[in-house]
Amino acid sequence: MTLLDQLPTSAIVEIVERLSPRLYIDFIRHLPAEICLKILGYLDPVSLVSVLQTCRAWYDLAVDRKLWERLYYLEGWKAVQTEIDAWEVRVNTGVSNSIGHLHRMQTSDHHPNKIRAILNNDDDDEDMEMIDQDRLPSIVDSSAASSIFGTPNALQSPRQMLPSLGDMHLDSFTSAKGKAVDWSHGPSSSSASESRAKRKEPGGTPEMSLPSIEAGDTTASMIKSTLWTWDINSSRYRINWKYLYNMRRRLESNWELGKYKTFVLPHPSYPEEGHQECVYTLQFDANYLVSGSRDRTMRIWNMHTRRLVRPPLTGHAGSVLCLQFDADPAEDILVSGSSDSNVFIWKFSTGELVQRITNAHRESVLNVRFDKRVLVTSSKDKTIKIFNRRPLRYGDLGYGPVDAAVNPVGLSVKPYGYEPDLSQELPVKPPYTVIGKLEGHGAAVNAIQIRGNTIVSVSGDRHIKVWNWPEQVCTQTIPAHEKGIACVEFDERRIVSGSSDYEVCIFDAPTGLKVASLRGHAHLVRTVQAGFGDLPYSKEEDAAEAKRVDAEYFRAVEAGEIDHEGDRRLRRSRRVNAGSSRPADVQATGAKVPPGGGGGRKYGRIVSGSYDQSIIIWRRDKEGVWKPAHHLRQEEAAEAAHRQAALTNSQRQGTQLASAAIAVSAVHPGAPQGMQSSPIRDPSSENSQMARIYMAMIDSVVPVGVAALRQALANHPSMLIYHSYLQAAIEREPSPFVRAHLRQVVADGLIAIQNNQSARQRLIARGNSHIQGPVAAAPHLLPGYAGGAMAGSSSAAAAADGSGSDPRHMAYPPALGPQAQASISLHAPLPQPSQLSISPGQGPPPQLPPILQPELPGQNPHQHPRILAPDNPPARVFKLQFDARKIICCSQAPVIVGWDFCNGDPELEEVARFFAAID
Repeated sequence: MTLLDQLPTSAIVEIVERLSPRLYIDFIRHLPAEICLKILGYLDPVSLVSVLQTCRAWYDLAVDRKLWERLYYLEGWKAVQTEIDAWEVRVNTGVSNSIGHLHRMQTSDHHPNKIRAILNNDDDDEDMEMIDQDRLPSIVDSSAASSIFGTPNALQSPRQMLPSLGDMHLDSFTSAKGKAVDWSHGPSSSSASESRAKRKEPGGTPEMSLPSIEAGDTTASMIKSTLWTWDINSSRYRINWKYLYNMRRRLESNWELGKYKTFVLPHPSYPEEGHQECVYTLQFDANYLVSGSRDRTMRIWNMHTRRLVRPPLTGHAGSVLCLQFDADPAEDILVSGSSDSNVFIWKFSTGELVQRITNAHRESVLNVRFDKRVLVTSSKDKTIKIFNRRPLRYGDLGYGPVDAAVNPVGLSVKPYGYEPDLSQELPVKPPYTVIGKLEGHGAAVNAIQIRGNTIVSVSGDRHIKVWNWPEQVCTQTIPAHEKGIACVEFDERRIVSGSSDYEVCIFDAPTGLKVASLRGHAHLVRTVQAGFGDLPYSKEEDAAEAKRVDAEYFRAVEAGEIDHEGDRRLRRSRRVNAGSSRPADVQATGAKVPPGGGGGRKYGRIVSGSYDQSIIIWRRDKEGVWKPAHHLRQEEAAEAAHRQAALTNSQRQGTQLASAAIAVSAVHPGAPQGMQSSPIRDPSSENSQMARIYMAMIDSVVPVGVAALRQALANHPSMLIYHSYLQAAIEREPSPFVRAHLRQVVADGLIAIQNNQSARQRLIARGNSHIQGPVAAAPHLLPGYAGGAMAGSSSAAAAADGSGSDPRHMAYPPALGPQAQASISLHAPLPQPSQLSISPGQGPPPQLPPILQPELPGQNPHQHPRILAPDNPPARVFKLQFDARKIICCSQAPVIVGWDFCNGDPELEEVARFFAAID
């Protein structure tokens, strides 16, 4: 250091220049790209993002497609590869023609620069340096590269490439080491890439770039998304795995924070499509949901529109208790089991009943499960039956022993060179023949799961049984719970069960040892689904972790920290272990998985539903202990969904409301002066006696309920002039359900008046100088509206009599009875001051019709029964299912409720179809 202090600055600079290349070696510049990617593959995502911000060369490798695909799967996530392949084909439709056109242009002209000049009018040839770090986030969000490992490389973000054609050079992607390089970033990408191409390869000519999409191409809107990136070498769009990773992180964050939007089936605008009674079972995939009900029907729903795909499937003579479907065209099957002891097989795509297995059991069929080979059913008669799905020949798995084909007495025969083929000689078993019957449970078999050659069943006898179905033998019996078991999940490594003892328990499948007990429910756990988020290396890591926990436990026993014998006696009365690995909490040793079940702790989840009317989402903390992360209640979700639907409907009709309110003044010239010019102005400042009369009427009618307000608006539509005051009175109502319905009544009244006014104007335009009586409204103008809402000469009750699809009829609102009143003209006369001498806050005006009592379910067989809002206790949860983005449950209520963790994010909704559930 003394010597360096004495040297001149020029000498120190020379020393630094000589030492720097030896001290700081950029391995990206010297190593093959394959090795560089192998090195980057050891980084976590956060560190990889830091690499993106280092320099251009590092960035180009850090966005490699295969690199981010591997990171995606290392998080324990899965993707729906079939969906990715299908959408890549769909997105690439029509691209080949554009590419061929560009190639023909280049071949005929032999001058790509000239083509580029035509396509890109940017003449700025100024050299650009590396973009500053503060601008890098935009680069990171908008670019991705392909993999160099046997897959097309050089992907470019469509955010810069559409609809422009001149944003990419091919020369940049054919560098010496085969690295994927993309120079086109930012708003000045065209000029920057052109100048860089000239700088890197003097005398070279940048080649053609991305083809455009014609304006009429239906895929253009899909391509304008960071989800898709352009691959030069294969001339097609590919999925952007980095973007997929970012979106999945966002979705999982919503799960963790409990950010979701709720929805219901049927759609609030079409309540008549719903079940008539409670829903016992459901299953859904990305496009469809099938539900089975006590009303003996099944309904197939479109998950995107929340509407029925076809009329309800009927045929069972009892409640539909269980079902399973596969909408894949190769399978195209729906299986249902009922309390009538029958199992029906339907063609999913058409709803055709193709097979009846009558009297499949002696009592109710409680569960059905199938794979590509067999159909398995369980029943209240304590048995499990196995049916083949394909024709079986002798020798096929499941055909079973053939005693009749073997002669017990040996015969000496001469070999004549012919040996009979028993598979051809013995009869073929047709599909859905009983090929096995499993007996051994002492009570009803409530639930089953099938994986490979293994069936797991749970029963009211408190035991879990594991069966080898081809051999038809029970290989394991686990005394699992203190009370009957209602549900089970099995993933070949773990068994998860829910019971009447209020617990959700996790068992190590190979040993049957209990590794976790989750307590949080206050009643029978009726349904459960688990996803442990296993990583590619989880099995080995879990086995090592289980051995470590066992060793730590035995060490504590030897050290006297734990009394092993006393601990065994106190184990049943001790606090349950929800996954803790501390020696004092361990309840079993020798399992193949650690306490809690192992897997990926970061994103694993268990969702359970109970007769305590709640759903619990269980997540693991940093120590691996399962804890209730969120409590969901289906009645609250239904309320929020209907409130949102009403709000959305009001917003959709917002453009009509103002003109409708103005039309009131034109329809009723007797309205108070000053209100005609400002129909929605708060009338509290008005001193006229007419204003006080209408204010008093509003104060009297709104607290009475929806039917009273509808009747009052039918008799006195001029109340709508005082729109602001009416809305303020509605907001004072304590019940959100009642508020939603009251707001909908007001909106319908305004729209009806607007439609009436439009009809009047049309008649006037046709030459009618005078209109006698009321004019019918045009309900077809309203989206999702099938008629009967205070229109024309129809009675005010037409909207409540069940004759049409009324958005007010929801799953949880008060059921409004039909009115037997005479038809009331929309132009009812205004009340006179002498007829209504009341003050605000007093009883209803004398002219108000009698208040209609809510109709009880069953009084009108044509009306969809609904749960009365005042008497709507929370309903028991019967069945739930979750996938990557949502949870859906069914219960004692006839409505199906869901929680969507995309939370209305359009980017998440676009990409969520590619996400598979945590399992």
